[in-house]
Amino acid sequence: MSEEEILRRLNELLEAERGGVEAAAGLASADLRSYTRDDIRKFGEDEGWACSGLRRAIVRYGGIPSGGSGDFGRRVMALESEGERLNLLARGQAWVVKRIDALLPFGLDPQTRGCIRMPRR
Repeated sequence: MSEEEILRRLNELLEAERGGVEAAAGLASADLRSYTRDDIRKFGEDEGWACSGLRRAIVRYGGIPSGGSGDFGRRVMALESEGERLNLLARGQAWVVKRIDALLPFGLDPQTRGCIRMPRR
């Protein structure tokens, strides 16, 4: 995989994670029964941590981090029920995992590999 393709995929992940931050912000203001505000805050912090790591990885590869954001947050908040929102949130996380799994076999630098493989502590 070329560095250009790696950068494209890292930027795709960055935009998706920004959408996750937006979803967390929207859910934090919603009346949730299944999750506490602390759960949603932690999710948002994790998404923000991923954004930071992805930005650094893109710069290390000589790229320019995208300024865009996926529409994920808007799609989550457009749903009516809490169950639908949480279902889409889970599917979004599965989508990110698939994209990471597709990227890992390629020659990533150790810091980038650690960022996308390791959960935030």
